[in-house]
Amino acid sequence: MPFSDVILPLPLLSVGQDRVGSITGSWRGYVAQLMVGYKADGRGPEILGDSNLMPVSAHSFRTAVAVASRAVGYDPHYLSIRILVPDPVDGPSAGGIFAVGVAAALLGDQIRQDICMSGTIEPDAEIQAVGRLMDKMNACRDLRKTTMIVPDALDNSHLNFTGAERSVQVIEVHTLAEAYSAATGQALRQAP
Repeated sequence: MPFSDVILPLPLLSVGQDRVGSITGSWRGYVAQLMVGYKADGRGPEILGDSNLMPVSAHSFRTAVAVASRAVGYDPHYLSIRILVPDPVDGPSAGGIFAVGVAAALLGDQIRQDICMSGTIEPDAEIQAVGRLMDKMNACRDLRKTTMIVPDALDNSHLNFTGAERSVQVIEVHTLAEAYSAATGQALRQAP
């Protein structure tokens, strides 16, 4: 079914990397723009990332589009999706929020203003572990977010304690459906 173009802001978290193989410990939080539109010719999905979306993140973005469209029952051949990222981002850890964003655009839901998220998205719709969550929590706080959604694949008891110290609630999720519910307050469901 055709739908109007949707633009959603997506909070992204990253850890600095000045050169290949060197993680600095610095963190950044910024807002990307996700644009989801209807592709009438059925020759999609048309997936476009800007030059700031590095190879591993671009692969994660493509996986997120496939998983989210399957989860809501929307044929991806009729999708045109673009992401604009203000700074270079590499790595798979934004895959979960990419998938939540695509699903929210297709379902017409809004992402809560107070959340940020870090976690990979797998083809089976599981949200998997990522590294440097403490640093990413600092980026979440810098974005003035009060809730951080993380994979439950790790022992995150220290993260809950640190989050409480920083006034950031931690929500652990295992699947896209759980992440979607935490991020939107709505159930992940079939597109109308």
